[in-house]
Amino acid sequence: MDIDLKNINISDIKDQITKLADKKTLIKIGIIAGAIVLFLIIYYAILNPMANSRKAKLNDMNLKKQETEQFTSDVYSMRAKIKKLKPEYEKYSKLFHSKSEVEGLLQTLSEYAGQNDLVITSIEKKRN
Repeated sequence: MDIDLKNINISDIKDQITKLADKKTLIKIGIIAGAIVLFLIIYYAILNPMANSRKAKLNDMNLKKQETEQFTSDVYSMRAKIKKLKPEYEKYSKLFHSKSEVEGLLQTLSEYAGQNDLVITSIEKKRN
């Protein structure tokens, strides 16, 4: 079977194809090809975007789980630090000081000022 490429005619190609297969075989091949094309269109137009959206949500959920675990561990470590510092805080801070505690108050103020690089130059009592 020799085909002259310079003088190709569509009807010649059609005749060659129909010689190879009958109409029922061509219809079956056409239906199969159409089904494949239809499947690909449905997959890339509908299913693939849905799958990508769900993948993004799953990744986001996993990231948030990791962040939650990190925050939980941070909360536990901060609670431990607070528990450790609470006695020292209660030792040095009281809302009201009696006259007998004035010396302790001045000592506490001096310590806090020293920790923050401050200097107390004078303390004055305001008269009402």
